[in-house]
Amino acid sequence: MDEIFNQYVRRQGQNAPYFTSFCNGTTATCSGMSQWGTVSLADQGRSPLQILRAYYPNDIEIAETNTITGIVTSYPGTPLRIGSRGLDVQTIQAYLGRIRKNYPAIPAITDEAGVFGSSTNAAVTKFQSVFNLAADGVVGSATWYKISSLYAAVARLAELDSEGTTLGIGTVPPGSVIRQGSRGADVITLQYLLNMTSEFYPAIPSISQDGIFGPGTQQAVIAFQQMRGLDPDGIVGPDTWQALYNVYLGIDENVPMPEPGPDTGYIEYVVQPGDTLWLISQRYNTTVDAIKNLNGLTSNLLNIGQVLKIPSTTEGPLPYIEYTVRLGDTLWLISQRYNTTVDAIKNLNGLTSDIIHVGQVLKIPASTASLPSYFEYTVRSGDTLWQLSRRFGTTVDAIKSLNGLTSDMLSIGQVLRIPGSSS
Repeated sequence: MDEIFNQYVRRQGQNAPYFTSFCNGTTATCSGMSQWGTVSLADQGRSPLQILRAYYPNDIEIAETNTITGIVTSYPGTPLRIGSRGLDVQTIQAYLGRIRKNYPAIPAITDEAGVFGSSTNAAVTKFQSVFNLAADGVVGSATWYKISSLYAAVARLAELDSEGTTLGIGTVPPGSVIRQGSRGADVITLQYLLNMTSEFYPAIPSISQDGIFGPGTQQAVIAFQQMRGLDPDGIVGPDTWQALYNVYLGIDENVPMPEPGPDTGYIEYVVQPGDTLWLISQRYNTTVDAIKNLNGLTSNLLNIGQVLKIPSTTEGPLPYIEYTVRLGDTLWLISQRYNTTVDAIKNLNGLTSDIIHVGQVLKIPASTASLPSYFEYTVRSGDTLWQLSRRFGTTVDAIKSLNGLTSDMLSIGQVLRIPGSSS
């Protein structure tokens, strides 16, 4: 696919693509190619172009373009490698420098700007290995487009995340019900959440954040509701608001998992917004004390961007924790949250389908260490004890008792112990 994705069919003497289509010829038919017909032609030894011409005019040809939409800069046409110089090299160096903030395994580039030296080669090679490309240190078309598209994605997410902070998204959904024709701050919040979600779910279209609930916003809402199994009525009420917040607040949990170092016995992890030592320990099948001891920590406080050493996991069967399904959960989201797989959860619970129900108790593969009777939670803007008790299936009195609280007052950044074995 890396070799042919920028090729297209056109008639000789024309630049516009010639429309082609492909159907399996049994359950679906069309005026274009048929799966079974093309197989027969291929078995006869015909080339791709000869097969195309069996269905379309004989003057069609396969053209190639380096002008690709959806990325920042098109491929220059020739590979970049050690010894290359110029603006294209500087562009790749700048992109990798920005990507490195999200993927710290990529080494820093110390070469002169625009000079493809040993450190640029090392950064390109590591990038290629992380994203399953041929790790040859050469920036060909596949590597160029992967770097460029990822740069666009991380830059967009950084912009969105900053915007979300400015909007004061918080953790508590608005109480309004909005629909086509609505206007105002809640519509802007909705459009922001949809745009953030669209970065991870291509089925949801990106929309203009103008505070007006128009047809485009309604279309995005319906797409989101269909994805989450909600009534696709295009109206944003309590269920849709909560589902949007569940996805939004879960995005930071789905960061790429670094691989263990070859001989270090640990991996390095960069603290993300919303992380706690307990959540990180569950994600990597270790314990809070093990992380603290390895990093010389004397408290449970973490800072965004802090680099932690995480003990490498050991081989062997894992016990499980019990998790109560909440509104908006899917097996895939739960598997991502706990660094496991959908199949592992289904096998452990004897499930024959992916359907789960609110209130259902699932066994989730967990750490070999005994699990604490509580987990730690950092108070965020908008949190109250009552909301936390509802969110985590406990009571206000239980939280107060476990934390020695004498009032219901909370402070942003305060670390609470929440009764239970999972968040």
